[in-house]
This record gives sequence, C-alpha cells and structure tokens, in this order.
Amino acid sequence: MKISLWDASRGNYVSESCEAAETETVLSALARSGFALSAPCGGRGICGKCRMRLVTGTIRGDTPDGAGVFLACRAVPLTDITIAPVFDEGFVENEVSASAAAGKGPGLKMKKAGAAIDIGTTTISAQLVDLDTSAIVDTFSELNNQRAFGADVMSRIQAAVTGKTAELFNLVNKQTKKILDTFIEKYQLEKIETLSVSGNTTMLHLFLNTDPSGMGQIPFSPVFLEERELAGSVLGIPAEWVILLPGISAFIGGDIVSGLAFLDILNSGKTAMLIDIGTNGEIALFKGAELFCCSAAAGPAFEGAEISCGIGSVRGAINRIEDAGGKLSYTTIGNAPPLGICGSGLIDAIALMLKAGFIDGGGAFCDDASAGFAIAEGISLVNRDVRQFQLAKSAILSGIKILCKNAGLRPADIDCVYIAGGLGFFIDKQNAVTAGLLPEEFLGKIAVCGNLSLKGAVQCLLDTAFLPKCRRIIEKSRVMDLAADPLFMDAFAENMLFIPD
Repeated sequence: MKISLWDASRGNYVSESCEAAETETVLSALARSGFALSAPCGGRGICGKCRMRLVTGTIRGDTPDGAGVFLACRAVPLTDITIAPVFDEGFVENEVSASAAAGKGPGLKMKKAGAAIDIGTTTISAQLVDLDTSAIVDTFSELNNQRAFGADVMSRIQAAVTGKTAELFNLVNKQTKKILDTFIEKYQLEKIETLSVSGNTTMLHLFLNTDPSGMGQIPFSPVFLEERELAGSVLGIPAEWVILLPGISAFIGGDIVSGLAFLDILNSGKTAMLIDIGTNGEIALFKGAELFCCSAAAGPAFEGAEISCGIGSVRGAINRIEDAGGKLSYTTIGNAPPLGICGSGLIDAIALMLKAGFIDGGGAFCDDASAGFAIAEGISLVNRDVRQFQLAKSAILSGIKILCKNAGLRPADIDCVYIAGGLGFFIDKQNAVTAGLLPEEFLGKIAVCGNLSLKGAVQCLLDTAFLPKCRRIIEKSRVMDLAADPLFMDAFAENMLFIPD
C-alpha cells in the first residue's frame, strides 16, 4: 500500500511517499523509508507520541478519533492512504553561530570548508567551518530521524538486535547527506574537505553501519572505540574525509571525550566535573592526574519522552517556566505557540511544584489534583510525569555522588561543574538544584556550556593537537560501573526523594 504525506503548510502532497508491505505498520514503513517520526517507546503503543492524522484511505489496528488522529505504530494500511503530522517537530533551535550573528551570509566564499557533526540520540547538530579563517559559518540542528526506533540508546541497540542496523544506518546516513548538501548548495562549495563526527558509542557504530548489538548485554562489548578515519565515498557522504572521534567505553563515548578535550580538562589545574545530561547521562570527574567516569541511565524524560506532554527541544517547546506574581509565565523555543514541554521546562515545573507545595517530598500530589499541574492550555504534568522525572534525576544525582565517593571527594570539593548536552542551552541552575537534579553544593560553580561534543568536533578540524588530547584523556580514564557498585541502589532510592524547600 502507498503512504503519501500531506504538507499542511502548502495544502498538497510532499514529493516523497513510501510503500508499506502487507501487515506492516505505518511507523515501520515510514522509518524504513527514511521519514522522521518520533516513537520514544520504540513502537510498543505506550507513549502515544507517533500520532498522525488520516487524510484519506482506511487503516486497521488503531481506530482514528473524531479528528482522524491515530497511532502510527499500531495502524496498518488497508488501502493507499494519505496522512499528515499532528505537529511539526523537525527543527531544533539552540545555538546561533558566531558568523551568522556577525552578519555573514550565503555570499561568503570559502576556499576550504570543513564540517563538524554531533550525532546525539535525540538531536543531530552540525556546523560549517571555514578552514582558512577558523570561522564557524553556519549551524544546523534537527531531531535524529532514528527516533522512530525509540528514544534512548538501549532502544536503538535492541532494534539492531532484531536486524534493524541497516535501517538505522540509512536514516542517519540520509540525514547527514542532507545536512552536508544543504551547506554545499547554500554556500556554493566545491566540496567538504573533512567531516569530523562526535557522538556516543552506539550512534558512532550506527553511523558506520556497524552492529551495536554487543552493547546490549553483559559484558557490553563495542566493536570499536578507537578513532576512525575513512574516505567519505565509503559512506556515500559528500566529504573527502571523515574522522570519528574515539570513545572510552560502551556507554562513555566520543561525545564526552570531545567535550573533555575541548575543555582541556587535563591541563585545567582544577577539580572539575563534566555532566552531559541526556538519555544516557555521562559524568566525568577530574582530580589531580586522575579522570573518573561513569554513565547513568537517566532515560529519555529530559528529552521529552515518557512525559505525557513532553517533546524535544523543538520550536514550540516550553523551555522556561517561572512564577510571575502567583501566575505561571513561560517561554517557548522560537516564541512559537506551545506544543509541549522539553527537559529544561520540566525542571522548572518540578521546582515550582515543590515550592508551591503541589507535590510532597515523595513526589506525590498533595491535594486533589486529578487534572494535573496546568502550565498552558492542553499542557499539564500528572503524577506519572513526576515519577518519570524522579527516576531520571535520581540516576544523574546518584552518579554524581557515587563518582565523588570513588574519587575520595565530597560535592563541595568540586571547583567547577560543566553542564553539557540538550539541557546545556536552557537549564536554570537554581531550579536544577531545587528539583534535586544537582547537589546544592554546586551552586555558584556551574557553567552551562551547550553542545560541548559539537564544539570539540569543530576543534578537531582546526587543531592537530586535538586528537592527541583525546587519546590522553582515554589513557587517564577510569570507568566506574554504577550497576556493580553496592552503594548505588541505596543511593538511587534515597535520591528519588525531594528535599523540602
């Protein structure tokens, strides 16, 4: 059966369509054909985020509601169908490039251009770099199209276990080509000299069409961790050369190494911690000549998944909430009408709920609040959302405390704390402490850094000493296995609670 997409902004079909095999769901057909559609639960019919609107045709497996809305993971076409997205969540707004802010535009001529890309589980971000002047010319960011296979790393690995590695590769490969082709066309480039790629270990495996299944069970064995350099033609990518940054372990990847190298952490002379908050929270603590690392499986709540009204950091996401004289006030990314709440907005909301006594120290609603905590029209947090936040924040906070304990330190002993990842653009430091995500001792020491993984990938293009820095970081690293730490489960249970304000 043929599936056609309706472009509501133009009132017609998009140029692309796809075919669904017999008994194949709409979600599976779209993902296999390279179309982007969120399914944080991996297509299990739990999250309700893969909603589409049926324009024409008939389906079975999920009955459309009065507005024609259905779940793509449950629907199988019975005829040719035309569908439309419930809302557009494609473009992610986070950083404005320095060159764009300076007024440089497509008329800029470059003799040698490079590109850096960070393949995040949720978001793919890229920057175009003038290799002669070291200027960042343009920035592009959008949601990772692999999200159709689930919101977190383990969902992608499990998809690979079931034989979906090639499909996952095709999605990221097509997306990378599109980004680079956009740069080439916009700036009339002859070619991209070098593409540097950063990301967690699973994303880098899928970028090279390498099966990550070995990381899905003990002993969590990746196929490779070392840096890789190959011709772009091997991947069909419009770049002369491709460099993949090296990682430390299955769950401490090139993204954290890239960020640590960008900070030049080994030469900082400080006791410093880097926390990359995402579906897999990666934490590194530098003390003297030692670098302690761990990964904390926070889950996708900070990326908007598993939250009833949650979405990623896309246009229309509520990213800041505050109490304005007894009335809630919020902002959205791109100043667009609110579509849902992203991670930073979730942290603000939890902090406000605690301050107002809306929830108690255990996370339960204190009064009759069956309608939830209303933020905007149609956007409310319910008790289950608070629980999901507690699970995520406890994983991060427990990782921080266990890492400090293994290094013989207290949180108060840390000189500076760098926050990276998707939350690194909008997070309110005080609210992060109030909500129990970060220790109170970190206040006054926190630097919000944005996408350090991408910044490191850019530096890799410009500095021949960058990769040697990465190698030294890996040599100095000691990986702490939180699951094997006898104190972790007790710490996790304790840190689920909120401390009264």
